Amino acid sequence: MPTTLKTDAATAIATIEVDGRVTREDFDALAPEFEAFVDAVGTIKLIEIIHNLDGFDSGLVWKGLKLDMKVLPHISHCAVVGDIGWMSPLTKAAGAVISTKLRTFSMDELDVAKAWIADPDA
Repeated sequence: MPTTLKTDAATAIATIEVDGRVTREDFDALAPEFEAFVDAVGTIKLIEIIHNLDGFDSGLVWKGLKLDMKVLPHISHCAVVGDIGWMSPLTKAAGAVISTKLRTFSMDELDVAKAWIADPDA
């Protein structure tokens, strides 16, 4: 599975990693687990690590937007990590219209991103 989810209730941190194409099977397997984590923990911090993104299956845009609308109010911080050129401007644009604190980091800054997410005062 090129898309994985790890959750830690003790720290209220979820980590999503993408390496390849995001398939309907990936989404259908991970979305309920992610929603359940948010429901159980409340406010969370999220780190998204994008090693490589080869697109996503059709129909996932709508499913993804519905998931975002449900969980975004419960995500206080989001670190987006990757070296895809368009990712940083898109993240900055999204950060301008949502209340979640968003920051982008290069893959070389993965440890910095993890430290920022783990910082209770961030």
